[in-house]
This record gives sequence, C-alpha cells and structure tokens, in this order.
Amino acid sequence: MKKFICLLLLPLLLTGCAAIVGNGEETVFIDSTPANVPFMITDNEGQITAIGTTPQSVTLRKSDGGYFGKQAYTLTLKQEGYYSASMPLEYRFSRWYTFGNIIFFGVPGWLIVDPFFGGMYTFKEDKIHTWMRPCERGPFNYMCS
Repeated sequence: MKKFICLLLLPLLLTGCAAIVGNGEETVFIDSTPANVPFMITDNEGQITAIGTTPQSVTLRKSDGGYFGKQAYTLTLKQEGYYSASMPLEYRFSRWYTFGNIIFFGVPGWLIVDPFFGGMYTFKEDKIHTWMRPCERGPFNYMCS
C-alpha cells in the first residue's frame, strides 16, 4: 500500500509549480506617446521576433528550451521626427517558481522541470509605455530618425 501511495505522489514531486501554473509564453502590451510608432522586438541572437505599431500586444516565448535558458528581448521604437528608443524587456522569477516549489517541496521543480520550461520567468512589466522625445532643430538634427 505504501508503494502504491508513493507511486501516486511521484509525478507530483517530479513537477515544478511554475511548469504547472505558469506558461511558456507571456503577452506584453506596448504603447507609446505619440501613438502609432513602429516597433521591433529582437531576441538575444538578433533575430526579429515581432514587428508592429503601438499600441499593440505581443506574445513572446520566455525560454529557448535550454537549461535556465531564458530568452532576452530588446524593444526598439523608431518614428520620423523623434529620437529612437531602445530598451531590454527584463524578467524576474515568478512567484510560483520561488514560493510554490517551497510549498510542495519541489526541489526537482527548482532544479529540473522549471528551468527547462520557462514558466519560472515572468516579465517585470507586462505593460510598457514609452514617451518618444521629439527632435530639436539644430546642428545635430541629422541624428534623429
């Protein structure tokens, strides 16, 4: 009987909370002032992941499938008459990864399952608003795009 109960609990012990509750993708809302600014999101290899105009929601993968392989993204906004803006989309550990694995004694979740899945990460901001700075007249106006 004890072996049977252990076999039933084994799958629970071999999963991670972030993998169960979390998701391998996350949606980010991108907005700007002024509106209708073209943007591009590139990953850590320089590949274009998303293109659009603000305001728009974009769904991004959080992991490349490797061990602790979180994806790194850079958001670039460019509008004629304004200075371009570029910023990294930053992550933090999800609460399910940090605290959920404590509740369920999920050491395999911390070290095996969640690091491959990507659900352990979440964006620091799920809504990004950027104020574009207008170009000033003068000798350095050529630097504006």
